[in-house]
Amino acid sequence: MAAFTRHFIGVLALLSIVFNTSAQTDSLALSEEYYNLGMEVFDYTHRAQAKELFVLSTQMNPKSAKAHFMAGQSIMLTVNKERSLPYFRKAWELDPEVNEDLLYFLGQAYHHNYKFDSAILFYDRYNRILARSLRLEKSNKINEVNRRIFECRNAVIYVENPVDVDITHLSDKINSEYPDYAPTINAKENLLVFTSRRPEGNFNATVAADLVYYEDIYYTELVNGEWQESKNMRGPLNTNYHNSSVAISPDGQEMILYHDSNGGDLFVSRKGKTFEWSAPKPMEGLNSEYLENSASLSSDNKTVFFTSNRPGGYGGTDIYSAQLGRGGRWENIKNLGPLINTEMDEDGVFISANGKHLYFSSNGHAGMGDMDLYRSRLDTVTGTWDIPVNLGYPINSPENDIYFVLNADETIAYISSVRKENIGEQDIYKVNMKNWKPIQIKQDNYADLFAESASLKTSNTVAATTKTNAPDQDEKANSEARVAIAVQDALNRELINAQIFLRSSDGTNYVMENPEKGTYTATLKNDSQTPVVYKMEINSIGYAPQTTSIYLGGITSTVMTFNDTIRLQKLPTNVPTLIDIYFAHDSDEPLSFNGIQDFINMMERSPNMLVEIGGHTDSLGPDDYNQLLSQRRANAVKSYLEKLGIDSKRIKAVGYGEGRPVAPNDSQEGRRLNRRTEFTILQQ
Repeated sequence: MAAFTRHFIGVLALLSIVFNTSAQTDSLALSEEYYNLGMEVFDYTHRAQAKELFVLSTQMNPKSAKAHFMAGQSIMLTVNKERSLPYFRKAWELDPEVNEDLLYFLGQAYHHNYKFDSAILFYDRYNRILARSLRLEKSNKINEVNRRIFECRNAVIYVENPVDVDITHLSDKINSEYPDYAPTINAKENLLVFTSRRPEGNFNATVAADLVYYEDIYYTELVNGEWQESKNMRGPLNTNYHNSSVAISPDGQEMILYHDSNGGDLFVSRKGKTFEWSAPKPMEGLNSEYLENSASLSSDNKTVFFTSNRPGGYGGTDIYSAQLGRGGRWENIKNLGPLINTEMDEDGVFISANGKHLYFSSNGHAGMGDMDLYRSRLDTVTGTWDIPVNLGYPINSPENDIYFVLNADETIAYISSVRKENIGEQDIYKVNMKNWKPIQIKQDNYADLFAESASLKTSNTVAATTKTNAPDQDEKANSEARVAIAVQDALNRELINAQIFLRSSDGTNYVMENPEKGTYTATLKNDSQTPVVYKMEINSIGYAPQTTSIYLGGITSTVMTFNDTIRLQKLPTNVPTLIDIYFAHDSDEPLSFNGIQDFINMMERSPNMLVEIGGHTDSLGPDDYNQLLSQRRANAVKSYLEKLGIDSKRIKAVGYGEGRPVAPNDSQEGRRLNRRTEFTILQQ
């Protein structure tokens, strides 16, 4: 990697020389050279750095659709995603089929330019192509695209109803031309600590694998109402590798840090009598072998809220709480539950000084793009957290809005963000929150927001409160929800018959009634103070099933409404479809059976279905050996299905060897994809 980095930097140094001699070189040939070199850099994971080469390629050949597409794609991997739009548009004008995902990237580019209607248009066009695809890996992307459409529709509402805040860019005494983020402040509001990837004062003069300087912790002090020039905190807080500030205790005597050791752990440093910070030590009892990456301390330093992707959560990184036990060890770790945590990621947690408001970022709630900032209020009667409220625009944006801290009375906040005023890739801003109030969203604004097309791995989550009849979103969740579901064919949008089962976390089961073809209704109730999660399964013979979740909170008087359109994708006949089972090289032992349960459910619901299990290998090894290996892999999956009760007469196992690759065999990733198992429906 180091050798490549030196090679890449050397190439960039020579670009001006090459450019000056381009008058003597055929511009089309030079464009191709720039493009090929750009692809080499892009494939070596330095994707953002490749943009200069692709841009040069477009300048040498303005009619190169592939160069414009790759310029847009590499720019999309930077913080200035909105700048990708002219390149994607030009690629589309030159050749609409230059890349099968071009419509999706066009949607993203419009999304980041706040042109949400245009983004929805291209997302929807892309979705219609996916719906016609017979490849399961493509149909799985439908969920992601629908999430983007959901975000765009949210964004229209948020931008039209901005919250009353004043956002001020902090000076260049704090911000630099490099990424500056994760601000934290003490209770006196005279110490601001943040993370930066600048070279000035950095412990490590070299760059990391992504060609940006290593993370170091910096600070600035408020003197006579002005922030002073920021300084590196030096050792022992900073080392030669990544060091990131996470939180400062309200009294300013403890600092929580993140180190990327042991999968990512949280450490604590304490300020001594001489005002020197101690060497960071792991937070005992809190860390696991998994990722722990953000935290916030209560005002008495006895409760910590933190994020982790440890097993047992709801998906991605979740928010947990822990109590300080005797001897300084953290204990009584609890997941905050499904009203806060989603199947996606929660991050950047912050607890208010009075302990009544929890702020965090998430890409699983009703946001306007990537990570959005939210607030949840503590119900002091039940001790539970209410459904989160989006902080609104302009605090949130289509970009990643993650780090957010407030002063004691919650009137002033500090965030790191990507905005027009930036002088670097990511800058720190001050937000006046004195007049902030959560926005009111009426029911008709949310009509059909999150219609999901299904795949064998589809699973999404919806909070019933996103369909309220304009109650205050800062109030408690509700005790009754009226559910209405329409089930459609994903391709032609016609209503279809289905079976819908609702299973609650408290053991209650429902079957939704069918007054007419394709439409279903139910009334869900919760008579306790504890929120209940309803898991909804939608099944129709010949279609891939879909699951979703509905959250119903504790007792209140408001009746919720939940209206959704579920679009199921028809299962193809005589077309191979991927099962999420992969094999190690030269082995017929599956690495996991994670993706097989939905397939089993489909077989059980369709007793007349006959299938073929096809085994495949990569190209390493002799052809005849790979043929035998692929047969053993197909037999292994068939045997597993038989053990789970599927009649062997319904399953045909066939080995295809290396003859049907789905990816080039010249890379490790391509060979991994080719070591696969597929099923083909022979009879429904």
